[in-house]
Amino acid sequence: MNLEALPKFYSPKSPKLNDETPATGSASLTITDVMAAQGMVQSKAPLGFNLFLAKMGIQDPQPAIDGLTNYAMALDNPVLNKLTESTRLEIVDCLVKFAYADYSRSAASKSECPHCHGKGVIRTMRDVVKHPGVKGVEPTVVHEEVEEICRHCQGKGEVSTACKDCNGRGTAVDRKRSELLGVPVMKLCGRCNGRGFARLPTTLARRNIGSLLPDLTDYQWYSGYGSVINSLVTKCWAEEAWAEKQLHDVTR
Repeated sequence: MNLEALPKFYSPKSPKLNDETPATGSASLTITDVMAAQGMVQSKAPLGFNLFLAKMGIQDPQPAIDGLTNYAMALDNPVLNKLTESTRLEIVDCLVKFAYADYSRSAASKSECPHCHGKGVIRTMRDVVKHPGVKGVEPTVVHEEVEEICRHCQGKGEVSTACKDCNGRGTAVDRKRSELLGVPVMKLCGRCNGRGFARLPTTLARRNIGSLLPDLTDYQWYSGYGSVINSLVTKCWAEEAWAEKQLHDVTR
């Protein structure tokens, strides 16, 4: 059994209200077996299991973030070691949340619209006609601030993280080879490298860290904080793979 099969047990199908006997197999797992397997995986790989459940929206992400924070605080990073305890904890919290957001990102996820900041509308200055004017009366036009629907998210306040070239599929049409051969030829998407979505730019994290450390240099970012983000994201995937192995061993 794989981790991807777990979410369906949290959203079971409606019961069958007839006398038809459901199919049963010796290799099938009951809900009790699955719950017991999850308990065993939770005890052997708590961080990876919490990360996966949080990524799927089944569990609150705070336990996973707490586990990543403990891992980040234990890292022997020369840049982080020079900070005071309170400043280090504040910066690590920012780095951990960014790494978790990058790890849990997928082609099906949504993100806040960067243009309207999740509001769905943008305030701008426009000429508003208060009175159209009639015979003998001049029209009244006032230049004032109004709200307009955000054109980028169409008023939803969120945008899809899927790659715009491949629409989240990870593959795109190779136009040159398709024209040469006369049939559609697919290739790995060059924009997302086959992931189907774009990763979060680290400039967002650097902007937040820069507000805490105004004298942040490029060396400190790339050798210190940037490497911590890479370590955290790698840790997330490694822990999920370890939880996957534990679940497979328990349910095989």
